[in-house]
Amino acid sequence: MTEENLIIEEKPIVEYTMGFGKVNLISILLTIPITAIFLTPFILIWDYDTFQAGKDLFFDHFFTFLLIGIIIHELLHGSTFGYFASNGLKSIKFGVKWKYLAPYCHCKEPLRVKHYKIGGAMPLIVMGIIPSLIGIVTGSGGILSFGIFFSWAAGGDIIALYMLQKLDNDIFVSDHPDKMGFIREVNQ
Repeated sequence: MTEENLIIEEKPIVEYTMGFGKVNLISILLTIPITAIFLTPFILIWDYDTFQAGKDLFFDHFFTFLLIGIIIHELLHGSTFGYFASNGLKSIKFGVKWKYLAPYCHCKEPLRVKHYKIGGAMPLIVMGIIPSLIGIVTGSGGILSFGIFFSWAAGGDIIALYMLQKLDNDIFVSDHPDKMGFIREVNQ
């Protein structure tokens, strides 16, 4: 993570960013603990064969889940950011960084850190953690596989949430217009 002092539009800002390549690498590394956190209790309660059967079913429909999941993931960010943005959904922009195959949701106005955290965490919670817990409780390896996969897909969000931890919840931050991360005005 880089933290740079810059001046944009004559306003001194601090930039909290990370390159997309580094984000992708850390996200790949996060798959190990994410998988262990959810798969271990499932296997202890049920068994590996039950997980394997559900995982196979999930991957039989993988591309459908992937395409619909990407859309829902970004809509969860956008609708949550839009809820807290003063201009609502008019402040939300969607796109893809094709070089890194990274879909994104960009809020064009500053949000309080606490609201930015909620918007950043929403896909992880709704598509990752909740389905994983449902899969563990019900013994559904397919639902668990869905939850684990979409927890992996929230790797960049997990990194952004980590980067936000050192900031006060009531200050305002803005999405960085070009990089993965955010900026804040220094005079806050």
